[in-house]
Amino acid sequence: MFKIVLFATADIALPTLEYVHKHHDLVAVVTMPDKPRERGGSLTMTAVKKRALELGVHVYDPVSPKEDSFVAAMQSLNPDLFVVFAYGHILRKNLLDIPKLGPINLHTSILPYYRGAAPIERAILAGETETGISVMKMDIGMDTGPVYLIKKIPIHPEMDAAALKENLASLSKEALDEVLKQIASHTALLNEQEHSLATYAPKISKEELDLHFGTKEKMLLKVRGLVSYGGVKIVLPNQEILKIFKAQASPVEISKNVEIRDGKLLLKAENGSLELLEVQLPGKKRMQIKEFLNGHANKIN
Repeated sequence: MFKIVLFATADIALPTLEYVHKHHDLVAVVTMPDKPRERGGSLTMTAVKKRALELGVHVYDPVSPKEDSFVAAMQSLNPDLFVVFAYGHILRKNLLDIPKLGPINLHTSILPYYRGAAPIERAILAGETETGISVMKMDIGMDTGPVYLIKKIPIHPEMDAAALKENLASLSKEALDEVLKQIASHTALLNEQEHSLATYAPKISKEELDLHFGTKEKMLLKVRGLVSYGGVKIVLPNQEILKIFKAQASPVEISKNVEIRDGKLLLKAENGSLELLEVQLPGKKRMQIKEFLNGHANKIN
């Protein structure tokens, strides 16, 4: 059993939090500070913080992990390991040097591919058919450290980023368990990455959420890849914004940009169209397309 500090913010880390709490000595969780809601201004804690507090684990949520008081607090815990998973800040060397057995990072790609902030989304946008979890020993670079273990899974054609995250969340705790057992038994091996092959996965920008005209295949990849960012957006004929959360490719060709045909809502593409399946209007809930057309077909015509 190891003394572990878990650095995590995103929901994908929740199964890892549960695993570390159950099987090791989880001495603290570090996460992002509470954020104000878009409406009302009340503060909301991360799901990681909420669950850690429910489990009785001490939580730190510094504005920046560079703060001297935070670094001192981590030193006082005398941890064996840091486990970092979708935390949101880069850790400096003075933090990375604290745990006796080193800092471990879980990264949702097959390193050295898709280093950076949005590997899941970027893999889908690129049309990849495979991704995975890389467990690496952290250094001062961005996802550049040597790798203990890589576990791979397929990206199915119908899978969007939300579903892929669920699969990777489960896979992550399995990968971490395997590596921690290797470290405990002194059988863990580290392999340097092939840095010359590295590719990058920068954060998703707001501009990328606009769905532009292109092939139906490329447009569908964008719908699948960016679903977790509140859907991609198009402008309807009445100038309202429509967010798209689910769609499928269609061979049907249409003359208008958006058209209702045979009870289906179609979006024009270079080589056919996208059949929209789940959408959302401003201030409304997400709707299946039948519900949308029953109440809002006038926005298309």
